[in-house]
Amino acid sequence: MKVRVRRPLANIAAAVVAATAALYAPALAEAAGPVAADLKSAGAVAPAVRDKVLGSGWRSSGDRAWTTASDADGFHILVADSAKGYAWRDAATLAEPGFATDRWVGNACITGSGRRVVAVYAPRNFTNHAELSGRGGFTAVVDLDTGAVTRLPVTTSLAYFNPGCGTDENVALTQEGDENLPKTRLLKLDAGRATLAKAVELTGQATSAVPAGAGFFAARGNGIAEITADGRSRERIRTTAVPFGLTVDGAGGVSYLEQTTAGMAARRLAGGRGALLAEGRLGAFGLARGSAGRVFLTGTPTAVRPLPAQVSRVAADPQADLSTQGRMAVQQELAAVDVFPSDTRPVTRKSLRLAARVPATGASVPFTVAPGTPAPVNAEPAEAASAKAGSPNAVAPKAAARVAAASPSEPVETEAYCSVPRNDIHTMAYQPRNRQIEWAVDYAIFNGLTTVRPAGYRNFGLGSYSPQELYPSRPLYGGGHVAAQIMLGILAQETNLWQASQADSGEYGSPLIGNYYGQHYYDADTSDDWQIHWADSDCGYGIGQVTDGMRKAGHEKPGEVARSTFRQRAIALDYAVNIAAGLQILQEKWNATMEDGLVINNGDPTRIENWFFAAWAYNSGYHPYEGAGKPWGMGWGNNPINPRYDPTRHMFLDVAHPEVYGDNAPTMRDASHPQDWPYQEKVMGWAAQSIDTVDGTGFRIASWNATKDGIEGEIGARLRRSAAKPDPKLFCTAANTCDPDLAVQPNEPGMENEKPGPCLHKNDAGQYDLKCWIHESVVWKADCAASCGFEGIRYDLSGNYAEPADATHYPPPCTPNPAFIAGTVIVDDVPSGTVTPRCGKTNFPRGSFSLDFAGVAADQLTSKIEFQQLDSGFAGHNWFARARYGGAWRVTGTWKSPVEMNGTIGVWVYIPAHGARTTRAIYHIRSLDGRIRQATVDQTANAGKWVNLGRYQTDAGLTVNLENTRSPSDGSSVGYDAVAFVPLPA
Repeated sequence: MKVRVRRPLANIAAAVVAATAALYAPALAEAAGPVAADLKSAGAVAPAVRDKVLGSGWRSSGDRAWTTASDADGFHILVADSAKGYAWRDAATLAEPGFATDRWVGNACITGSGRRVVAVYAPRNFTNHAELSGRGGFTAVVDLDTGAVTRLPVTTSLAYFNPGCGTDENVALTQEGDENLPKTRLLKLDAGRATLAKAVELTGQATSAVPAGAGFFAARGNGIAEITADGRSRERIRTTAVPFGLTVDGAGGVSYLEQTTAGMAARRLAGGRGALLAEGRLGAFGLARGSAGRVFLTGTPTAVRPLPAQVSRVAADPQADLSTQGRMAVQQELAAVDVFPSDTRPVTRKSLRLAARVPATGASVPFTVAPGTPAPVNAEPAEAASAKAGSPNAVAPKAAARVAAASPSEPVETEAYCSVPRNDIHTMAYQPRNRQIEWAVDYAIFNGLTTVRPAGYRNFGLGSYSPQELYPSRPLYGGGHVAAQIMLGILAQETNLWQASQADSGEYGSPLIGNYYGQHYYDADTSDDWQIHWADSDCGYGIGQVTDGMRKAGHEKPGEVARSTFRQRAIALDYAVNIAAGLQILQEKWNATMEDGLVINNGDPTRIENWFFAAWAYNSGYHPYEGAGKPWGMGWGNNPINPRYDPTRHMFLDVAHPEVYGDNAPTMRDASHPQDWPYQEKVMGWAAQSIDTVDGTGFRIASWNATKDGIEGEIGARLRRSAAKPDPKLFCTAANTCDPDLAVQPNEPGMENEKPGPCLHKNDAGQYDLKCWIHESVVWKADCAASCGFEGIRYDLSGNYAEPADATHYPPPCTPNPAFIAGTVIVDDVPSGTVTPRCGKTNFPRGSFSLDFAGVAADQLTSKIEFQQLDSGFAGHNWFARARYGGAWRVTGTWKSPVEMNGTIGVWVYIPAHGARTTRAIYHIRSLDGRIRQATVDQTANAGKWVNLGRYQTDAGLTVNLENTRSPSDGSSVGYDAVAFVPLPA
């Protein structure tokens, strides 16, 4: 285990030296496997050349390099073996059905044998929610030799320290609590058998857990505790701060890191004593674990003591993924455009560029590997909303209200609690361009988003309105306006700028809705993850995830007031209205915190850092003052000193500058593991680093003055920008009765056995209760007028800018193929007369199209969860569903020609340009006599084309059907669009 657990993306300090690549290319050419073509060359290779690059003994070493990578397809586990010249392959790609996400993120560790990787993974947006981040990560074991994936019946924490591998096949898994659930669960996994022991439940917070014998070692307060299998906890050593990066070795010792007044120290606990290993700057070095109980000290500490036999030093970046024997350090680099590719279903999978350093020789080597597709999910969704019998982590499930049976033939769920439905052909949201979003934000913060939308605008079914007529900008406490880049940063972090689900800019699709089906992703058991619980729906809509008031009248949450139907539709469908409504929420958070005296720096709202509290409150809410003695202020979940966040982290998405970080320079790779930062730090990062999209244009970013402490130019600006991330200790002070240098015994009922910690807050009864909620001003830039970030306005109101033009991605064909002869009957996927956003009214009255949805029960039509619509198909509409195994995921589309069609009929199908990505769409064509013939179409290769399925004989029409469960279950999409029945001569 490393302090930065399995970072999938790490920095290359300098460009790869051409001579090194040329030297290494012949060695790669001899190795078997999928090696990058640009690194191959012909000719015999002398062993001495290979040895010069890889070091002697590389072929027989048994070393295994591995890393992870993430994208919209899944969380990739990549592996390369020394004996094969480190030829990379995708061992597994992990993803789960039912999620529309721009990126899967996660953590992983390799077991002591080097054969298995244990991974915790989830959609990126899970990191925006305390429950999902704390205990909602899907968990699986990947066999690196066979590629077999075993999904575990448990969800665990997305914190940087989970999972924690030991010296054998045992792995510690953590389920975190929070201030409302002050308990932590630890589970021991036998990765070889994929079995879980009974969960150990602890009061309070435990982090960085690793297996030790029958129990665990974990950080608890300012100390390391040994925890037995029956839940008893005994402190083994006191530390100066909360320890992290616990790593066990083959001799039973535990190496760990802790912050010091001078930076950071690495120590090893053995025999009840902690021996100093190394000291240096915070984040400049780290601990990594290999196979067979190996522990490695990486990076550049300023002082290293004599190391015990169990710990060896390796010249590797502390953020790199170290191979099992420490012979190779693997890193990957992404540009902004790579981080959030706009099209989540690419026709051609993008190859990843890896770079590796061989510590023994100093050689730097580039690799290329093509990630794969998600491993099939074979299991049916569980029918009962309960934990599996005998599950070691079973908990009482939430009650699911029974509702009337859903329609198996209609895409729209009338029984839903969220106000604006998915998959209504009359309710399609527009996906804006980056420039349109920036225009809307720049205008909205000055209350200038008053552009009149005429009645019928974009086919939204609304009368005339203007965005800030509905949701005007609210005055800020103390005056001023919202910094534009803060609002843009929130939108980037919330949704990757999605207003329409799965749509590219310029397209229309169903509105993006947070947890529309009320699925219980965050509970301790996974057997009910695909159960529909309408009463638990989140109903967060669009680019700003506006939730309040977005349920149907009569189905509101306690204390919620439903907005009018008009306003709900406008928020769900029009990105500008959504931004105006989200801006009001952010302004409310600023006003609530400022009015209660929670001021950051000088309180100027146009400066980036000063939104730290308001952005914190936007995500996790704000606990207002209720009376003396009661906790109030900012919740513990996003407190920067919360040990669930990597204490060595830099500013999120900070620009690379080796004068500050050395070789450990941050870049866009941070976006692949956002779980390491609290929400408000991620917003600050996005304010300073724009998302890029397929449009090829990012936002105008915040800027910092180019002078600091006498340092001029770009370096000074970078230093000030890096300092936008505050010292976490500022949020653990007397202001919230928290002291990182002290420890008290919690004694609120139920917490008597909790070890001493830094939280000094007391409840009304005078008992310590672990609720350290900060509610005072914080200053880390006393000269904020000069050193804080400045906003950047691209569309100033004085310029009287019109709304930027729409994008034109995937324009739909609005008329039939002119090559079709007279008498051709087209059966579209929507009823004749449907008005589509970019094509207008359809007119294909003959024949019929129908859908049939499967599920585990009449009111649990699971297959609808992954069913989607876009407007890029023929005549401006198409459907698609993910290809999955199992009858509960089945969606059947059926096209019927008019019964009067007879003779020889040619059947053609239209493959939409977007939303159809399976390589094997299997159509069944049936004539009246019942004869069924089969035709297979590669939808990826034929996107945007009419495809001929052949000639068929009939005397009373033909039926064509398509099921998503017939295609390979690789997470690709099966598109349903138009079918043309063409009369042909006999």
